[in-house]
Amino acid sequence: MTILVKKILLIFLVASLFFSGCDYKLRDSYQGLNNLVVSVSFDENNINKDFIIALERQAGLKKIYLNEVEEDSDLKIKILDHKITRYSSALGAGARTKEARMEYLLKMSLNLKGKKDNLVLEFKDSSYYSFDESRILAIEEVEKRLRENFFKNAIKRINFSLLNLLNENN
Repeated sequence: MTILVKKILLIFLVASLFFSGCDYKLRDSYQGLNNLVVSVSFDENNINKDFIIALERQAGLKKIYLNEVEEDSDLKIKILDHKITRYSSALGAGARTKEARMEYLLKMSLNLKGKKDNLVLEFKDSSYYSFDESRILAIEEVEKRLRENFFKNAIKRINFSLLNLLNENN
């Protein structure tokens, strides 16, 4: 072997020893809600149903119980408050709305299996968009996409909160 190859091999071995000695490891495959059995309690309304559909599709849950409390659940979620509110944020000629704002609020309680305390999370988000009454179908599509983005961001925040909670326990 050449001297260069020996030096590279030695550096690799020293770095490997250093990282393993510091208890360094790659991130586990566990990602928040991934592969969990979840019970979700919620009021029967359209926004909660749409959120549950997004949760089932994006979170990678092992199993989900809707409005049922199951003993084998790893996580119990209770949606306390969930709403999307639309506002007129800019007026044009003739007091017509030119820009609108959607505000999103999701307040929920999380209870991990084996933990006595509930974690209450509150997510708020808002988004502005152009509003033109002559393009009402386009506005409905924009609002639908904003709702989907709100749900996706909320699920990401739930995953992040669960990862932080699990890291605190370990």
